[in-house]
Amino acid sequence: MTTTTTGTRVRGGIGESIKRPDGIPKVTGNFAYASDLTAEGMLWGATLRSPFAHARLVRLDIAPALAIPGVQAVLTQEDVPGRKTFGQIVQDQPVFVDGEARFWGEPVAVVAADDPETARIAVAAIDIEWEELEPLVDMETALEQGELFRHAPVHRGDPDVKGEVVVEGYYEVGMQDQAPLGTEAGLAIPDGEGGVDLWVTSQWTHEDHSQIYRSLDLTADQVRQHPTGIGGAFGAREDMSLHIHVCLLALRTGRPVKMVYNREESFPGHVHRHPARMWYRHEATADGMLVKVEAKLILDGGAYMATTPAVVANAAYFTVGPYKVDSVHADGYGVRTNNPPAGAMRGFG
Repeated sequence: MTTTTTGTRVRGGIGESIKRPDGIPKVTGNFAYASDLTAEGMLWGATLRSPFAHARLVRLDIAPALAIPGVQAVLTQEDVPGRKTFGQIVQDQPVFVDGEARFWGEPVAVVAADDPETARIAVAAIDIEWEELEPLVDMETALEQGELFRHAPVHRGDPDVKGEVVVEGYYEVGMQDQAPLGTEAGLAIPDGEGGVDLWVTSQWTHEDHSQIYRSLDLTADQVRQHPTGIGGAFGAREDMSLHIHVCLLALRTGRPVKMVYNREESFPGHVHRHPARMWYRHEATADGMLVKVEAKLILDGGAYMATTPAVVANAAYFTVGPYKVDSVHADGYGVRTNNPPAGAMRGFG
């Protein structure tokens, strides 16, 4: 594997400026991000994704892709040897579509080929038939239908207290993408003894590792995850993307495999900030002292849970912000839809 990143001892004290150990490698272009890594005999991976927000997988034929010269492997949900789902809090997201696609861009299959262009051609050659289903895209409808990831209630104080000044408002925010400069990338190298080394960008290396080895049906010591240069994260890398996929391809082919998402793939390839609808009612005394806050918050968690329960809890628990209010009555709801999964982004909640 090719990399130029080296460790640097950091020295300094009070009144002294400390040099960033990664500063010089970054400004000289020598800092190794996951997308920079290479290995001898390396293959390239590519992903087939669902073109629908909600659809039933009727037929999937990988034979046309395997017939293309230079294609070394095509893998689907049937090829996952261990646990077939993953997730930070609840493991509810399938490694690949398990018969029903639940959001646009959900991975269906991955290909390993001699070069990126052949991998892309192979993805397009996979013969697939869908039965499109009605997607659930509205968060209030999802709440009405009981599609609930978490209800976070916060109720304390006298609900009947009244203020002299009342301000009530409804607010709506759309989905936001972290859009880090570095898109998702990873390099997996089999060790020849049934295990694998993975170089990938992550914010939760140990949590990722615990999920990866279980899906690969390996022991913890057989999977070694190595952090690389981040390239921006902002919460997008708290949940996994191509981690299991690239390891599966490396283990199947017995060769190093590299995957790099382009920007179009990156958008459905990681979690986003939750879209939300929020109703607030603030009551205060004439001199501006808050006496009661009421709120109802609905957050769209998308197709899978990810970290929605934690985000909803923060949104509800911090309803009053930095203020001391004796009467607080708030309810936060995280709901399931057929929109892309949502999770952490910066000061989430």
